[in-house]
Amino acid sequence: MISVWAGRLAAASTEAVLRPTRSDWTPMSPAVRDLDVAAGTGWLETCAAQGDLPVGSAVVTGSGDLPCDVVIHLAVGSRQEPAATRSLTSALRNALRRASEWDLASLTVPILGTGPGGLEPREACALMAPLLAGWAGKGEREVRVASRGDAEIEAARATWKES
Repeated sequence: MISVWAGRLAAASTEAVLRPTRSDWTPMSPAVRDLDVAAGTGWLETCAAQGDLPVGSAVVTGSGDLPCDVVIHLAVGSRQEPAATRSLTSALRNALRRASEWDLASLTVPILGTGPGGLEPREACALMAPLLAGWAGKGEREVRVASRGDAEIEAARATWKES
């Protein structure tokens, strides 16, 4: 099941939250910065101690003080390589693979790639939809698409037929 959720990413109580990041662990949006702060002092530094992530990869870490069990970090770009359709798709595919490997049944994912100079919300949702639908299956798993702002909420609801 895929649903649209207009809540703070940092307040997500699903088993995992997907966190889009640059390869150097730098947050990609204000919602991700909020998540990093809510995770607690030192959490991001502990994660980043693992070293840079390859663009398109995904890694699972603990969740610090967040209400989820784990955080899956998606390296969607770097300082030299901005987030693009190919890297977003690859990172999301790898994050969903990690979720399956960890036998997770519920995720919260923000709309990926919609920052300044990025994708329009409808384009981002269209990119994400088939991958999320494939992972969710026929209701065996739950995906919450966290949306912020009118444009993202409208695009998510149109994509996933929410009212």
